[in-house]
Amino acid sequence: MSLDLPHLTYKDTLALRRLRKQFPIQFYQNVTSFFIKQMSEYIKDCRVWRIVLMGETRGGKSETAMTIAKLYVNIFNQHLKKDRFKHVDVGKYLKVEPLTFGIDYIMGSQSDYIYTLRRRQKGQKLKFGQVWQIDENRENIGGLGTFSETLDLANINNIVAKFMQSELWLTPVKLQQRNAPYGLYVYQKDVKNRVNWCLLYKIEMGVKGTMEYIFMGWVKVPLHHDNELRSEYDIKKNQWISHEMEGTVDKRVLERKHASKMLAQDATFSELSKSGKSFKYSKEQQMALLEQFIIDGKTQRWNEMEMWRVI
Repeated sequence: MSLDLPHLTYKDTLALRRLRKQFPIQFYQNVTSFFIKQMSEYIKDCRVWRIVLMGETRGGKSETAMTIAKLYVNIFNQHLKKDRFKHVDVGKYLKVEPLTFGIDYIMGSQSDYIYTLRRRQKGQKLKFGQVWQIDENRENIGGLGTFSETLDLANINNIVAKFMQSELWLTPVKLQQRNAPYGLYVYQKDVKNRVNWCLLYKIEMGVKGTMEYIFMGWVKVPLHHDNELRSEYDIKKNQWISHEMEGTVDKRVLERKHASKMLAQDATFSELSKSGKSFKYSKEQQMALLEQFIIDGKTQRWNEMEMWRVI
């Protein structure tokens, strides 16, 4: 019986020589069934299924992620029919209902994902168990709120865990550690057979505190048949590229501008002194007013430099 493995050329064997030498058994193993079973176990146990995918540009990362997301939705809905989630207590915030996966659940950046989650949670529109695709296909560059945004991502983990928001992270050049149990390197795009072959890695914390990536074998991911989603994704991706070329600002900058505008329209904040030549309240007092806005939920948390920029 022949093994269901990717066809490798001489060039492939050279490129993968080190991997084959280090993991001689795993290199000839198809672990697709194991991967799917793991995903099903995570869903059944109401655990966040978080996967990191990397690979070359136009190498099939997005197609692979969309197929996995659609498979995830099918498995979730099967478990739902079997009443596997009847013990879940999500209070008044949302209902446990069948899932779908479409273009609205594909985010163009970490920033888009954070603000979409917050907005949906505030509007009580989050779905329990929803899976998201986050296309981080560019390296993060430093900025006024970059570090704070990274902390925000960690801070919304309570929302992610409570409502079981599963995530498929597409990273440009490395398997970033996002508390993901597994990583996929999309290695071969088989156009003829309409499948993508991926290298599966177990991501673990080593004894020295460094991340270890343990190769497990090959995962075979067929291309999905949702041509409408594929077309919508191409349009959305073209918009992202257009924004990048135009230098369009990110959502955090827009939120800071919105907070500044809100403060400017506040009667207390904008009250002038008797002379009418300056504000009545000092910068420190205005800062206290912004802090009250944050406490009242009128705007998000900002780091200190951002708060000074806002006022």
